[in-house]
Amino acid sequence: MAMGTFTRRNLIKSGAGLTVGLLTAPYVARAQAVDAIKFSLEFRNYGGNAPMFLGAENGIYRSLGLDITPEGSSGSGESVNRVATGSHPFGTADASTAVEFASRNPAAAPKIVMVVFDRFPAVVISFKNKPIKTLQEMVGKKIAVGSADAGSRILPALLSRAKVDLAAVNRVTVDVKLRDTMLMKGDVDGVVGFDYTTIFNLIEAGAKLEDINLLYFSDFGFDFPGNSLIVNPEVLQKSPDLVRRVAAATARAWVAGNKDRPAAIAAVMKRDRLLKQDTELARMSWVYDKLILTPAVKQNGLGHIDTARVTSGINVLKEGFNLAQAPTLDQIYDGQFLPPIADRKFA
Repeated sequence: MAMGTFTRRNLIKSGAGLTVGLLTAPYVARAQAVDAIKFSLEFRNYGGNAPMFLGAENGIYRSLGLDITPEGSSGSGESVNRVATGSHPFGTADASTAVEFASRNPAAAPKIVMVVFDRFPAVVISFKNKPIKTLQEMVGKKIAVGSADAGSRILPALLSRAKVDLAAVNRVTVDVKLRDTMLMKGDVDGVVGFDYTTIFNLIEAGAKLEDINLLYFSDFGFDFPGNSLIVNPEVLQKSPDLVRRVAAATARAWVAGNKDRPAAIAAVMKRDRLLKQDTELARMSWVYDKLILTPAVKQNGLGHIDTARVTSGINVLKEGFNLAQAPTLDQIYDGQFLPPIADRKFA
């Protein structure tokens, strides 16, 4: 079914005060049997999402009747809002951000149709000369946290579950642009961030990878997926064939990126010449090796989820995000568009 133009209509105004509406959809146009689509990324154009650009370069998208244009964003929050309002019918976003949006804006919430990062990337990062190896070791330490990022907001729930007194942890809220510099200067003992962002910020500032200590949230009660493919709810309802093709294109792009990592980096560098090739290749390889190619994904393919694991994670998010009511798995995820295993299987 080809994607047509939507009728203008407004969606529900949420309890959070956000009014979202679907506009007439110029972002999907039928031309020579190819659907042109604006695709919102979870962050800026860089190694962390380079395979999405590879798909445009090597013909994957065209082979599925698609002309996908990936567009960077300021973060998952912006990406979820873009997809919810319909300015971009598809995108990627951190799964925890999608859960929070669904709780506060149930009528407008995008659906996750395929997980890309099997492992949640949030970590407490310290240096090995003063390592923080357990949640209990955070007591008495000075930890830089952001004001709105998912990791910083989830941390108190994990500390509470581990019976660590939150008041005994000296959390310092800082601008994320200053966070990593403070760790480098020794002004804090650790920082909360996403591994593939913070690690390479530190390396570019002069740190060595072998000197960095990582304490993953996934090892302490929050074993949740990370970045995922999300779809506008009306697109999901009206154009299921398009959703299937975009899901297949996304899966094939990430599988292809793993086979030829330098080609994926070359594709994203065509969009941003200021990127450093070595840094972005190392970043993308980290994403694959640490966050995507887990034992479960190697066995079952990209997008595999364990429903019990995800449901448990939603309960942690309810506490961490102070949600009045957490959405159910069915409210945030629709697995019927998961591509065939041949599209999702890594060699």
